[in-house]
Amino acid sequence: MFYRKLFLMLASFLLVFAFSFTAYAENVIKLGSSISFTGAKSRTGKLYVDSYKFAVNKVNEMGGVNVNGKNYKFELVFYDDKSKPTESARLVEKLITVDKVNFLLGPYSSGITIPNSIVARRYRIPMIEAGGASSKIFNKGNEYIFGMLPRAGDYFRSTLEFLTKQKPKPEKVAILYADDKFDVSVGEGAKAAAEEMGFDLVLYEKYSQGASDFTSAITKAKEAGAEATLVAGHTEEALNFVQQSKELDFSPNLLGLTVGPSEADFRKALGKDANYIYGVASWSTEMNFEGYLFENTQTFVKKFTDKFGYDPDYHNAAGIAAIGVYKDAIERAGSLDPQKVRDAIAKTSGLKTIYGPVDFMDNGQIIGSSVVLQILDGKVRQVYPASGYDAVYPMPGWDER
Repeated sequence: MFYRKLFLMLASFLLVFAFSFTAYAENVIKLGSSISFTGAKSRTGKLYVDSYKFAVNKVNEMGGVNVNGKNYKFELVFYDDKSKPTESARLVEKLITVDKVNFLLGPYSSGITIPNSIVARRYRIPMIEAGGASSKIFNKGNEYIFGMLPRAGDYFRSTLEFLTKQKPKPEKVAILYADDKFDVSVGEGAKAAAEEMGFDLVLYEKYSQGASDFTSAITKAKEAGAEATLVAGHTEEALNFVQQSKELDFSPNLLGLTVGPSEADFRKALGKDANYIYGVASWSTEMNFEGYLFENTQTFVKKFTDKFGYDPDYHNAAGIAAIGVYKDAIERAGSLDPQKVRDAIAKTSGLKTIYGPVDFMDNGQIIGSSVVLQILDGKVRQVYPASGYDAVYPMPGWDER
């Protein structure tokens, strides 16, 4: 008799557990991402992880995602791709086939996004990525990839426009870029824009991704009399370039970097030597857009800084917006069917986010532009187009910072 009661109690428990698990599972939308927790891309990869978590928590606090009157919670599933493209693509396939995620979030860097996007297309699962901007991601006719960063080829256009407004206008420009997909696109676009605006391109040189020795390139730029030097690379490369520029006493009127200046770790690592360095970004904390998940940009900046202890940059803001696009598209689709959600993402129109309004081009890349940033007193400020902070140009010498 005792064993029979025990059996019934266990059976009841298992039934309740099974029902609860089923109910829970049925009310969850899984978003999967293979992203860099370790390896060369991990410093920036962390920015996306923080943002995805922050935005997903916000959506769930708001009641989740309403699909035809039924509320779902977002759930994140992460894998560490170790900053390796092949490993990342393998893990994306695992997310789809083993973890059964509903939709995909992107990794960091164009070189990793490209193979991941091919897997997404193979399984017809939409991927919204906020860490790759190379045209090579979007020129393959892949209908399942959507990007939150503007065209890489236009990254330095705003910086060159800024230079044309200086008096006297500098003439000699040096452009250096890494040989990965994103930076090649940036370098080629900057070269075309520089020539279009009448600059004398005194140095145009590619270096190996992950390079740590820039003494030869810096010496060439210095000897060529480069008044402005633009470097398209990633954070570690940017740190080495700045440190070696100081060692070689190379201080052009403007030193502009794609990745690095907007990141808190970059400024912390360089200390006062980071001051006056220019950057480019698709977003700055000086902006103030009405938001979809957060009231507006300034509200988001304060809450994010309070939570994580560092100022968000455009990587963070783009990651937040990616989650917002998913919530909006799923609710408009009224379905979790990947194709219907993919079609709804493509039709996103003027979605209000703290990153700015979101619209996509036919190739899936966001319609956007970049602004010019400068580090002033340790803070990143938008200096072009005007936002209330005046640029310091030319940059003071190393001993004046």
